[in-house]
Amino acid sequence: MGTHAAANLRHAGGALSHVGRSDSRLRVLHVMAPALAGGLESVVIELTSGLRRRGHDVHIAAVLAPGTEQEHPVVQALRERDVPVHVLVLGTRDYLGERRAVRDLMRQLNTQVLHTHGYRADAVLGDVARRERRANVITLHGFIGGSRRGRLYEWMQVQAARFASAVVAVSTPISQRLQSHGITRNVQLVRNAVAPAANALSREQARAVLNLPPDGKLVGWVGRVSQEKGPDHFIEVIARADSRICGVMIGDGPELEICKQRARQLGITERVHFVGMLAGASRYLAAFDALALTSRTEGTPMVLLEAVLAQVPIVTTAVGGVPAMVSASEAALCPPGDVQAIAAALTDVFARPAEAQARAAAANARVATEYCYESWLDNHELLYRRALGGGSATVY
Repeated sequence: MGTHAAANLRHAGGALSHVGRSDSRLRVLHVMAPALAGGLESVVIELTSGLRRRGHDVHIAAVLAPGTEQEHPVVQALRERDVPVHVLVLGTRDYLGERRAVRDLMRQLNTQVLHTHGYRADAVLGDVARRERRANVITLHGFIGGSRRGRLYEWMQVQAARFASAVVAVSTPISQRLQSHGITRNVQLVRNAVAPAANALSREQARAVLNLPPDGKLVGWVGRVSQEKGPDHFIEVIARADSRICGVMIGDGPELEICKQRARQLGITERVHFVGMLAGASRYLAAFDALALTSRTEGTPMVLLEAVLAQVPIVTTAVGGVPAMVSASEAALCPPGDVQAIAAALTDVFARPAEAQARAAAANARVATEYCYESWLDNHELLYRRALGGGSATVY
């Protein structure tokens, strides 16, 4: 295992003891209720396809609501990478049906490790794995917080984490949050990593495909258009930035119409391009002169890693795990919610392009080592074997 893998895989109370790597195949079932796109979905795609390439028997159970199962982009992306997907079409609150379906899948596949992603799977399925004497791993990709519903989801995930065989915290603030609830014995810090985008487009190609101005000054925003990602702040930022700068929003979600309405109110509809949902958005990042992350909360955002690999200058709020990913010499870090500071930082990217590109190059060099994709896979193999060897599950 690489040096960075050993450094990144840590128990909340100290470094994990070394566990030798075995050549035996792991049998892992991942469960999620995927959105059409997003950071969680990208993580699962990269993790499962990478482990499959290493020869492990990895499957996905995708929980979808009726009417959404046809040509779901995440399901298609997984199948294109030769990851077996078992689609479970279930009602929004059919938790018993989900438990039965996943239990039957575990038995059918002779699963050793059940790995859940997202509050629903984390909360509903942990005890199913334990009843079946399988290891139960959950990844906490980030807490939504904010609304009453968001706080309820966070509470549910914290309770699930108490009993899991292992908990993957993708950022230090997440592991600290668990520690504040007295959860330390099973928490391991494994920051996300990313592989280079397949079939990445050039600047000219990406702008042509997205129907964007070939010579304009463009700032991208990519993600789920929901409150925690701060899409409303992005609209405000574009309104306050240099009038020659235009914004491009890639994504969909509950706040999209609000953002469009706000752009109309601010009189900047000609300066904001709403692309909508786009599968494989990392292929198009070269279209942007800068990427803006205006999030109110984050874990280890995949789009930041993807933009860094594409050597796109970053302007981001200093929230969650972001400050651990990029320093002020690698990106422009701004206080969350400070739209004036973010707008000024974006204007500065265009005023001092050489400095912005130097920061992007420094970030790229750091990600290539500290967020190495192969080491990230090593970490997960080690985590699974530790969970299986810890007495909480039986190896079949």
